Amino acid sequence: MISIVIDTKLSRFQREIKFTLGFICQTLGYNHRFIDDLDKLKQQDILLIYSFTEPTVDELKTLASRYITFFIPCDPDFYDPKAYSADRLRRSLREIKLLTLTPVIASRKFEYPAENYTESEINGGKINFDLVGNVFLQLSNLEERSDSDSLEKGYYPDSASAFYQYRETPIVDNLLWLLNSMLIEHCRSKKSHVAQKLFWPAGQKAAVLLSHSIDDLQKWDLSSIILSVADDLSLLFTLKWKQLGLILSGKLKYLFTNYELYWNFEEFRKLERESNLRSTYYLATESTDQIDYTLEDPDLQEEIQQILREGHDIGLLATTDKMNRDDYLTRKQILLHQLNKEQIGIRQLGYQINDTLRDLHNKINPGFSQSTCFYALPGYKNGMSLPWHPWINGAKADYLEIPTIYRDEHLKINKHNHIQLEDAKHQIKKFFQQVLRTHGIFSIDFSIASFADIRYMPKLYPYILALVKSSNTWQTTAAELSKWWEKRAKVTIDEGEYEIGVLFPDDIESFALCIHGEAKITEVEGTNTRTEGNTVFFSNQKSGAFGVIRLAQPE
Repeated sequence: MISIVIDTKLSRFQREIKFTLGFICQTLGYNHRFIDDLDKLKQQDILLIYSFTEPTVDELKTLASRYITFFIPCDPDFYDPKAYSADRLRRSLREIKLLTLTPVIASRKFEYPAENYTESEINGGKINFDLVGNVFLQLSNLEERSDSDSLEKGYYPDSASAFYQYRETPIVDNLLWLLNSMLIEHCRSKKSHVAQKLFWPAGQKAAVLLSHSIDDLQKWDLSSIILSVADDLSLLFTLKWKQLGLILSGKLKYLFTNYELYWNFEEFRKLERESNLRSTYYLATESTDQIDYTLEDPDLQEEIQQILREGHDIGLLATTDKMNRDDYLTRKQILLHQLNKEQIGIRQLGYQINDTLRDLHNKINPGFSQSTCFYALPGYKNGMSLPWHPWINGAKADYLEIPTIYRDEHLKINKHNHIQLEDAKHQIKKFFQQVLRTHGIFSIDFSIASFADIRYMPKLYPYILALVKSSNTWQTTAAELSKWWEKRAKVTIDEGEYEIGVLFPDDIESFALCIHGEAKITEVEGTNTRTEGNTVFFSNQKSGAFGVIRLAQPE
């Protein structure tokens, strides 16, 4: 267990700090608690001190000779939205070498991001910057809240962020890796042990979420054909005859057959069916300035039923034409009724998200939200490929946010041009491999319309599906992932010197627990378990099930 001591001088920011440290420990999969009395420490505990001042040598000798001890310095300005201006953030940005070159905010310079204590018989180390505060900055959208001058029509533009140039770096994932590596290293050196919940049900390297936003289902009507004449002439005079030919053939097809180029449900489903993969579709409930269909369309009704029959999931695609709780809740209830479900997730159309909309999402209690993504270029918005509960209005949100890394908009150079197919493959593969290293979520969004708008999509999408199938990943839907992530958090671990108890409060199909350090597993008491090395795999555990992992005792 990780026992955490927070400097009493930080009482003003207790909620923010406990929220962040809770996220760190729960995400990494470690059992943790907050203590205010060192006498409550147990022999197997790992001590984490978060404070203004580093313990003295004498204090360290007393603590770190008995317990693995880590110190993280605190910069309280991270918890004050007014303390870090946009200019100060940029001036305080430092680059550190972790899995990749990673930006952090630190008021003081340092040579190494972390170092081990070198005194004999002392086990532990320190991080030379406020890792916790840096994580909170990302979880809480602190930069967005502190830089109101950069807002455009109520939204914070991606390019305004000090971290935008590092968008291809999973900043938070890397910081979690740093702390995790130190924990495991010192457990081994002390010949101790610690139990860690693996990220995904069967210990897979990463999770994969395929999704499709259903924003446009009609490429052409008479008015859009007329309005597009100027674009056609532009293509003619710039000698882009191939593109012009494709556009004109699409128009003629619509005029003479009423064929909808954007109606590509079966095209995506067929490819996913052949690969035995599933996706999450995000659907609006009524026609607006941004949506060109209604839920009452009989053809759409049939597509919905086919999506569900094939095991895919459907969530709500939310629009900003009506930004109040009652209208959002009504649209949620309409879709719930249509799908005959008790809960659904939500995605904000175009990933246009701000604190007002996050608060609105929280008020309608979705199963999850998948509304975080860079607009024009791919990357890790909020520095993460892992789920989190946003910090909204001074409190932890009830819903889980699942980030999206890549969307079809990222393939576009302009209205008529896209990056080359081979460049797209290379780019997507790079993100996929990076997610495997940090055990995150490879989440993509290709709108239904993209199958027609992006000429090489019939080649690119099979490539992505083959990439997914080639590695040990958990391919799931957003609803399944969010439910499992919450169940994972509730699994209780009781760590003793030679026994580890595991309690399952909910039914759970699969779960994996790894014992780091020098301890060896001798026996596992409980049903539906198997052991590989120091990892125990649980399957089909019922609510209230309890397992005991016994460790070898020294001779």
